[in-house]
Amino acid sequence: MDTTVNTRIVELVAAKAELPVTELGLERTFEDIGLDSLHLMEIALWMQKEYGVVIPEGDLRHDQPLGEALAYLDAKTR
Repeated sequence: MDTTVNTRIVELVAAKAELPVTELGLERTFEDIGLDSLHLMEIALWMQKEYGVVIPEGDLRHDQPLGEALAYLDAKTR
């Protein structure tokens, strides 16, 4: 995984959740950290703007662990 991409995504998720990065364990789901569908859409739009990749609706899910989402998003940037 590209650590730069992952670091930027984790920082974005932490900002959206209003939590310190240290509280975002890879096993925690988006729902666990308090993100809703609007937040997931914002993350997808950010990925499109920053990396030119389209994240189809539904590919990021509330029950998805952060580690799984990071692996998916990292793969999309390759």
